[in-house]
Amino acid sequence: MKALIVLFTLCTSAIAAELKIEPVYGFERTYREQPAPARYKTEIFTGIRGTYGFEFLAGELELNQAISDDNDVKYTTQNLLIGARLTPGQSDIYNIYFRSGMRAKKESREYKVNGENRTTSDGVQWDPYAGAGLTLNLINIFALNTSATLVFNRDAEGAERYDTRYTFGFSIKFGNK
Repeated sequence: MKALIVLFTLCTSAIAAELKIEPVYGFERTYREQPAPARYKTEIFTGIRGTYGFEFLAGELELNQAISDDNDVKYTTQNLLIGARLTPGQSDIYNIYFRSGMRAKKESREYKVNGENRTTSDGVQWDPYAGAGLTLNLINIFALNTSATLVFNRDAEGAERYDTRYTFGFSIKFGNK
């Protein structure tokens, strides 16, 4: 009987969960080691974010990419963010949410050496992130979103160990609500 109650609760919870898909556009201030000297650079990225869960707590997954040129070096940065989103206070007009998780970052650089194109790539780097955001609910299935997120960057020096990300997007809800 207990197993049946647990199964019923899980099925009911899954039915009440909703999926939100959100194309994102943003910019990130990130640390660049190459080309020397090391410094911070602001990049524009585009991607897609999805959240699945309930109004109060949901899992999130974001994929994004930035392509930039700096001193004849072309950077391609790919990010995968996996985490959770907590929305403690909700209203019909707006929601404030908090997010945290891990970012997997892979970066490659393309440059010319003696007239030949060379590409170097870093391994995947995992870093924790945390942030907050605001959602403006326009109609039942459509909303505008903005967020600010700090990502720990182990390669940066001293007090500059955090990359700052700002995103803008809109979400479309799919689900039973």
